[in-house]
Amino acid sequence: MLIGVNFGNIYCKSTALGNIKSCKPEFMSWQEYTVFLLESIGIYNWDLMMHYYRKIKKFIYWYKNKYGVPEDQIPDTAEHKLENQKKVISWRRIARALEKNDFYLKRLSFAQTKNDDKELLELIHKWDNLLTRKTKTDDKTLQKIILKNCN
Repeated sequence: MLIGVNFGNIYCKSTALGNIKSCKPEFMSWQEYTVFLLESIGIYNWDLMMHYYRKIKKFIYWYKNKYGVPEDQIPDTAEHKLENQKKVISWRRIARALEKNDFYLKRLSFAQTKNDDKELLELIHKWDNLLTRKTKTDDKTLQKIILKNCN
């Protein structure tokens, strides 16, 4: 029996693949869920958690300077359309980027940088049990780098 052959067909319209919507626990706010995701990453890979932490900190700092939104006033959610267009900050938007394993945080309007590539390569070599060819990501650039360097 082939396991997983029909997985995409069965679960493509469910939350199992993370394509429809996030399923955060009802008892958590989006901010708490974001912290939970970061801490969960940190249990297994401290360096990866700190990578995400630094980028999220820059993202929050940029919104504070550009739009005057202090960290304690970041909304849990914003209008979906504006979040999808990357026009507003929200804890849901940050959590979704973490859920999608978005290493470069392109969902938060970051661009891929040489420093990010260097850090990724260091992480691949240090934590090859977590960042392997089977890493779940939909980022094509990240997939290429992982395939090229995981031999």
